[in-house]
Amino acid sequence: MPEEIVRGHSLEEIREEWALKLNFSPEDITLEVIDKPGFFSRQWKVRLIWADQILQAPLLTSSQAIWDGTKYMITPGEGCKLLLPFMKAGEVWMNGKLQDRPFRICPGDQVEYHPCVYEGTLTWDMQVRFHGLSAVAKVRHELPGRYILPKDLPALEEINLAQVATWESLPATGEVWDETRLNADLNQLKVVHGRRPEAWSEIMAVRGVGEVVIAATTPVIPSVNAKLEDFVGMTPLSETGEKNIDFFASKVQLVNEGTILARKIPGMLGIQGQDVLGKVFPVMAVKDFQFRLKKNVYLSEDGLEVVAACAGQPVRIDERTYSVENVFVHNQDVDLATGSIEFPGDVLIQGSVQDGLRIIAGGRLEIKGSVSHAEIKAEKGARIYQNLLGGKIVVGEKFVVRSELLSSMSELRDQLSVCLQSTTELIKAPGASSFKPGQCLKLVMERQFSELPKLSNRVEKFVLDHKNDEIVTEDLIVTVQTAKRFLVGLGPLEPQSFSSLQRVEESLNQFIENITLEIPEKLSFVVTYVQGATVECAGSFECQKGVYNSDIRVEGDVSIEGVCRGGRITAGGNVKIRELGGSGVSSTFVQISAKSRLYVNYCHPNAIICVGKEIVNIEEACRNLEIYREDGRVQVEKIRGTPI
Repeated sequence: MPEEIVRGHSLEEIREEWALKLNFSPEDITLEVIDKPGFFSRQWKVRLIWADQILQAPLLTSSQAIWDGTKYMITPGEGCKLLLPFMKAGEVWMNGKLQDRPFRICPGDQVEYHPCVYEGTLTWDMQVRFHGLSAVAKVRHELPGRYILPKDLPALEEINLAQVATWESLPATGEVWDETRLNADLNQLKVVHGRRPEAWSEIMAVRGVGEVVIAATTPVIPSVNAKLEDFVGMTPLSETGEKNIDFFASKVQLVNEGTILARKIPGMLGIQGQDVLGKVFPVMAVKDFQFRLKKNVYLSEDGLEVVAACAGQPVRIDERTYSVENVFVHNQDVDLATGSIEFPGDVLIQGSVQDGLRIIAGGRLEIKGSVSHAEIKAEKGARIYQNLLGGKIVVGEKFVVRSELLSSMSELRDQLSVCLQSTTELIKAPGASSFKPGQCLKLVMERQFSELPKLSNRVEKFVLDHKNDEIVTEDLIVTVQTAKRFLVGLGPLEPQSFSSLQRVEESLNQFIENITLEIPEKLSFVVTYVQGATVECAGSFECQKGVYNSDIRVEGDVSIEGVCRGGRITAGGNVKIRELGGSGVSSTFVQISAKSRLYVNYCHPNAIICVGKEIVNIEEACRNLEIYREDGRVQVEKIRGTPI
């Protein structure tokens, strides 16, 4: 026989529960007690035993529901054992007792079902809350009708009235208010604002009891005051994304012309609010402000942005006052604490510049202290009031680059022209009729122009290093690269080498003719003392004391009021030196152009002077040395001097 071990609070409860589950009569289930309630457990532990034949499915027939005008009489069919009431639909009675929980039934029982009849009502209680913030209706809404049963109920072991009962609508007999009544109640409460259009549909959607907000306050939308977006002092994001830290980098914030320094976000006037009783809530006025402009800034057309009129250092004087400084003044030393300085205008340094730092000025540069092994660039002139020790100084870099480019291109053009001319003569020679043009070119280069391939390499590297300069065009790059191709290695032996180099010569001639060097007036570099430094200046150079073991390259005049010993001086203009060279030191080299003059008050015997391509060696000390070129010859005027 089947059995099950279960627990429960009482034997009768266990028997009734499992009789419903198994669809048995309680008498068909046998209970065998295993454990009684005790200290550790307050439940009975029993073994359920029932007969196998009871589990056979009984024969089911339909139950009947007969309406007598006031109630239904339900007659269970064969096999129907359980009825589940549905209290919302109506009351279920059996044997004079109201059944509100599932109960067992048997064929032949008479069950009464009294359906609830709903008259249909729609009323509400209206009130204004929170001193006029809202008007709320407590709605009571019932639909008119009742739940009815079909005559024949399903042939099942369980009859669930919630599943078999259907709704039947009836004419409303209760109190039903309409939208007119709603408007009247609102008027009575003096609600004049904030009526919600969807309130009536929400009232109609209520089933039973619910609250509906009929009117609500229009909230105040506060005014938004004008705001300032300040971009001065903001750290720009790295465009490259590199995380390396450059301790020598410039810490000066700079802006370009047209950069926006500040922006005003206009304010917006708010919207006043109003409660349901009509009380108005005002809004605050908008607080506005106006920019105050100083030098080198202007307002955009809409008056909302402060724009830099030139490149320089942005300055926010106070909360709304802006300017751009095109002159940078630094009142202390330039060291790791301050960082390097890169400024598009004039720069004035009141202190000194320490090792490893750099100063790049787009205008004129003045340094009151000394400079030690630093990189200095000034586009419109520079002056160092004390000593210059090591490092590199470039004054007028754009003009220096263009001058060096013109010089190197001219040298390449001159050597290439002579080389091609010699090659043409060799080709026309009677004994070279069996040679190809490339072979003749290779032969001439090996015997007379062995430095030409190195020169082409040097010119190409210089052009590529300065390809960002506006004077370096794509055609120029192609020209120098073509020259290198046919001058280096086995390039001269290529079939098209000779004709291609002739076109290169024509391109170089055209470039040299078109380039112009317009050096600004008064472009100069003035310094007190120079030692072990490299100086490149597109204007004039003036040293008030002495120059030692330095490389000075100047496009204009050179004036050294003290001693010039060791190193090299290359000048495009006149050179004036008080004392040149020195005993016991390496030779001092001075190169001037063919149109320039050299004046030396006292010259030591280890000086080498180059005028154009002619070299003059000073073999003995002399005074009042003057060297210049006249009538195609180099003239040397001097007075024999005694050693100093």
